[in-house]
Amino acid sequence: MAMDLQRRRILRQAAALCSAGPAFSAHASAGARVVVVGGGFAGASCAGALKRLWPRLQVLLFEPRRRFVAGPMANAMLAGLRDPAAVSASPAGLAALGVDWRAEAIAELDPVRLRVRDGMGRWHAADRLVLAPGIDLVWDGIAGLDAGNSARMPHGWLGDASMRALGQRFAALRDGATVLIGVPAHPYRCPPGPYERASLFAWALRGRRAKLLVADAKDDFSLRPLFQRAWGRLPGSVEWWPRAQGGEVVAVDTARGEVRLAGGERLRPDLACIIPAQQAAAPCHAADLVDETGWCPVQADSFASLRHAGVHVLGDAAAAYPLPKSAMAAHSAALACAAAICAALRGEAAPPPPVLQSQCYSLLAPEEAIALHGDYAALAGRMSALQQRIADDGDAAQRAREARAAQAWWRALLRDSFAGQ
Repeated sequence: MAMDLQRRRILRQAAALCSAGPAFSAHASAGARVVVVGGGFAGASCAGALKRLWPRLQVLLFEPRRRFVAGPMANAMLAGLRDPAAVSASPAGLAALGVDWRAEAIAELDPVRLRVRDGMGRWHAADRLVLAPGIDLVWDGIAGLDAGNSARMPHGWLGDASMRALGQRFAALRDGATVLIGVPAHPYRCPPGPYERASLFAWALRGRRAKLLVADAKDDFSLRPLFQRAWGRLPGSVEWWPRAQGGEVVAVDTARGEVRLAGGERLRPDLACIIPAQQAAAPCHAADLVDETGWCPVQADSFASLRHAGVHVLGDAAAAYPLPKSAMAAHSAALACAAAICAALRGEAAPPPPVLQSQCYSLLAPEEAIALHGDYAALAGRMSALQQRIADDGDAAQRAREARAAQAWWRALLRDSFAGQ
């Protein structure tokens, strides 16, 4: 409900800007165009919002995946609680809004001349570029691990073949198996995701004397007290090794199935799920949109790039801390970005910074969930956390209500991001 209210508020505000005031400039009236690169939660939400706000605006979306496993609920799929089709998304529904979706990747991006080149060599000029290409994995942080051998210790973090491999390996585990999940340092996509995965894996292996080890490069994580209470209460065994206790994964031998931790331990689990460090995806690096952190610095109110005028960066690729790299935050930011672009192309004053929302639900078991809700806004030019609310785990009835809320939230997020998915 809160997501629907926020979406309607931002769209109403921006629609007023786009339907009142002076006439469009000659260039805009001739057919203004926005090119969006990436059709996940951020890119799809922005493309759809732009067409809702300004139906005459040309919106061209490049997203090569015709259908893909979306991050939220992906852990439930891996644990056997959801069918892959039920946790996947597609930009196809955006066509009903008039978005021109090209199921291909771009070959080149020119942030100076505001244009992209497709695989056939054709350039597509734009009045604004929106980049939402997601993340790439960083392979130089763990000795012995690289893109070529990672399948032996599948991360399952990009909704691709690695996730399928992880699901297959998990389904084939024998009784008494040990599973190790290696978690990177911040920032990374979906902060509570690795711990939800450990919880659901432990639940799925209940009664089979299995052991879950979480080897962490951090000394704290989102919703830690609630997760740890659940691990002590629910069937299954989860053991968390923080960085201070030598838990960080520093090296692997994928041929032998061995994982070495900072504390010196050498482990040979039956299944190692090693999640590498992350950075903004390759198109952002090729277009000189990243800084020394590997992420894209942006203005807090419009998500406009701080490196190239006319370019906006959304979703996981953007450096908008403390706004988390979550699907809901990406959707919320995309609406604000669409409103800012609409006002800029219109020649109007920028809209007031809206309150952005992030909701992160984590399933502990099929009918138990916990949640973290946050409100964020640009204050004095910086993204700031207005408040963060933890939905306390309470009693079993409360956790069951949160699990039902998670399902309703997921359906609403798919619908609003992908135009009726």
